[in-house]
Amino acid sequence: MNQPSSRIFGIVVAFHPVRESIIPLLDSLSEQVGVLILIDNTPGGDAYHLELLRDMQMRFPRLRIHRMGSNNGIGKALNHGIRIAIDEGFEFVYLSDQDSEPGNNMINGLMDCYEQLTGKGINVGCVCPAYYDATVGKLFNFQAYLPGSIFYKSVPAEKARPWLEIVTTITSGSLIPCHVLKATGLMREDFFIDDVDTEWCHRARSHGFRIYGTSAVLLNHRLGDEAFKFWYFGWKLHNLYSPLRLYYRFRNFILMIRLPHVPLRWSIRAGWFWLGNLYAYSLFSPNKFANIRAIAKGIFDGLRGHVGQQERRL
Repeated sequence: MNQPSSRIFGIVVAFHPVRESIIPLLDSLSEQVGVLILIDNTPGGDAYHLELLRDMQMRFPRLRIHRMGSNNGIGKALNHGIRIAIDEGFEFVYLSDQDSEPGNNMINGLMDCYEQLTGKGINVGCVCPAYYDATVGKLFNFQAYLPGSIFYKSVPAEKARPWLEIVTTITSGSLIPCHVLKATGLMREDFFIDDVDTEWCHRARSHGFRIYGTSAVLLNHRLGDEAFKFWYFGWKLHNLYSPLRLYYRFRNFILMIRLPHVPLRWSIRAGWFWLGNLYAYSLFSPNKFANIRAIAKGIFDGLRGHVGQQERRL
């Protein structure tokens, strides 16, 4: 097992975590970072949840647990942990949600990548692993601008060896230097959930920082609740989200592409991806009519600039 790095502050955000996934995650990360904090967004707490928190504290005596008291969204939870890391003088934060399974070499692999890149004089804003999506059973592709292309391309993760400069990444698995967060500002809390990470990546790039993915390390991650099939020149699997998550995903995309630091060429290419999502959910998803209503409301609220938590029933 690798020795924990005293330079890195690990932050795990949880919402109704389950024992089968959260315990292995904490077990792996607690051996790799100097300090590990669990930010719990679970409101209230039933007997199962409270017992799980007690068990986590007993298993991992060095683990810090902070209960937010209600679901404040991922941006606010991350920022709570990031501020502690900065105040206590840590050099890096490692971000994770509860649905990820990092290997025992995760932190060392990301740090090796970061140090090699900075050794070449590159202004690194974030380093992330390759991601295996356990829901649909395949590796994520990275978004990257390739020579001669106007729009980003979906590049197989295997090509990120030893690394690949990418456009955006997801929160979980991200290793970010604290000085970068001081320069860019922290995560947007008013997005509540979804695209918090994407917006920050665009903001970091607008400040002159570069984002990198590496296939030297792999993170097993789960997107969505399950998968459903849709037709696009053959049957394919797509991640299934609840209507509420679809609301946030479409709303926040509309909000994000209106921001001055989000490039037009990225917005156009990503818009094609979201049209594909609209097609898949409208025609093939379970509960399609509820999904269509949620998507329509998300687009409408995005156009009118509505932010924050969705309080009303969809």
